[in-house]
Amino acid sequence: MSKKTKKLKQLRQEHTGFFQILPIAFILSVIPLIVYLNVVKLTPIEIENWQGNSTYTDFFNYWKSQWLLIGTVFTVIFFLLYALSRKLNLHKSFIYVPAFTYALFIILSTVFSEHRYVALKGFVARYEGMITLLCYIALFLITFMIVKEEKQITFLLGALLISSAIMGIIGFFQFIGMDIFRTDFGKRLILPSTYHEIADNIAFRFEESMVFSTLSNPNYIGSYMVLVIPLAFIFFLHLKNIYLKVGSAILTAILAVNLFGSRSRAGLVGFCISILVALIVFRKHIFRRKVVAVVSLLSIVILFFGANYALNGALTKRIISEFTQGDKVQFFDLQDIIIEDNKVSIVSSTETLIIKNIDGNLSFYDREENELIFDAERINDGMKVTFKDIRYGDYVLNIKGNNIIINQKQVQFTLVAYEDSFVLVGVNGDETNRIEKAPSCGFKGKERLGSARGYIWSRTLPMLKDTLFIGYGPDTYAIKFPQNDYIGKIRAYGKTTIIVDKPHNMFLQIAVNTGVLSLIAVLVLWGYYIIQSIRLYISNMDNSFIRLTGAGIFIAISGYLTAAFFNDSVVGVAPIFWVLLALGFVCNKNALNQPKHNCEVFK
Repeated sequence: MSKKTKKLKQLRQEHTGFFQILPIAFILSVIPLIVYLNVVKLTPIEIENWQGNSTYTDFFNYWKSQWLLIGTVFTVIFFLLYALSRKLNLHKSFIYVPAFTYALFIILSTVFSEHRYVALKGFVARYEGMITLLCYIALFLITFMIVKEEKQITFLLGALLISSAIMGIIGFFQFIGMDIFRTDFGKRLILPSTYHEIADNIAFRFEESMVFSTLSNPNYIGSYMVLVIPLAFIFFLHLKNIYLKVGSAILTAILAVNLFGSRSRAGLVGFCISILVALIVFRKHIFRRKVVAVVSLLSIVILFFGANYALNGALTKRIISEFTQGDKVQFFDLQDIIIEDNKVSIVSSTETLIIKNIDGNLSFYDREENELIFDAERINDGMKVTFKDIRYGDYVLNIKGNNIIINQKQVQFTLVAYEDSFVLVGVNGDETNRIEKAPSCGFKGKERLGSARGYIWSRTLPMLKDTLFIGYGPDTYAIKFPQNDYIGKIRAYGKTTIIVDKPHNMFLQIAVNTGVLSLIAVLVLWGYYIIQSIRLYISNMDNSFIRLTGAGIFIAISGYLTAAFFNDSVVGVAPIFWVLLALGFVCNKNALNQPKHNCEVFK
């Protein structure tokens, strides 16, 4: 064979090596950046368990889910073409067992779901139905099977970091109050042309300095950043070109500012775990290259306190609040609301307020039914009622027509007085005279812990008894959660109108939606990866590309799974996690087959 023929064959092989991973690179780089309006028509069950409207204006997740599906289809097609054109050598691996087991329970939970359509396509604003979850598994398995060489890993991680740089720049400008999406240009960029005339009517849920970049919630920025910050830092360590090295350092700093600017406590906890894992993995090299290590840690501290100063102490306040808000009751300590015909009893741990409707006139009593003396002040189109009894000094009742708005400390809920009955106004304005208490497990008196995660988890855990084998169906959590648990919602949120659409815990999310057995399957998969990585990198670290990159992915996965105790899986971030997990296994496999390099990591 001539040299020219050999060179052409080599070029063709290199081209093929990149060709089959192009769709994966697209998913890593483009999908997180998609922000574009789609007006989604809701199904009746979604209307009932969402905001009461027949449509939902989605900017962040709908098109991400659609392009994820398109990208995964192309990934499968490219994989099949690759497998047919070349003899694909599949290595035996244990990871196929838990991965396919998880996929099986996803399918079973969908097939046997009471709400099959939602389980298939996903719930409004989330879109993590069976199709999306199987896309994650397909991406994971195909990435593991076709990525073999360092240049392929570099290509995919490079695509991810370029995307993260764009997200980071958008987030940085949000942090300094220059959000592109609040400008006329930005609004027109994310609106179809038919909606340009209403661009001025777009409202944002988050304050100007809060970073959400191109994701639907600042919490998900936390999960995203703990995945990409370790990789950016690893590139900083590995790259030898001074310009690329400086660029990686700047990118790491920008991503860290995004994390701090998101104010995501889940992200901060995950980031702390990432730092801890990094210190353990690189401990020997840190002591040998103290200057680089100290400068890196000091930079993180300076960025944190600098961001905290810019946010007027918001970061430290949020962290401190987690250790103080559970120590005492912050809201009205409501125990029960008992409705009996024309009488309603509002029972707290310290007193009971009884309201009676007698011939259209309201009267008020204490627990022993002694009548309470009150002052009535006319305000606007109603009356403001307060009580002289010191025990009821925190109560303020605003009465408008037959609506009675109860205000007590930071709690507000509405009762409606009819001729012979009372009703409580709940989700979407629904009225009920049957106040049900959902089964709970733990967190008594600490319902507000972690932005009401204590309440959500306490009501989610009892749901698992019905999902031990198969779940309710992918993304059906909001439908199955006891939305009429109004006593619990008042204790946790101070109002009855909140919709709980996610558990704020990826592990509980999996256990409820696809079953406890499916959770065990993914825990086995993730646990296998973590144990394998610990054995490889804790005592055998060097600066070879494979080991350094593998360690970086291990650090990223550790941080993400930690944040997942407080965050949910979301279509803008989860595909990145699954692809990185596959690349982590690839790095581990290659690291096992190469000798250790006696080189320093910190140069």
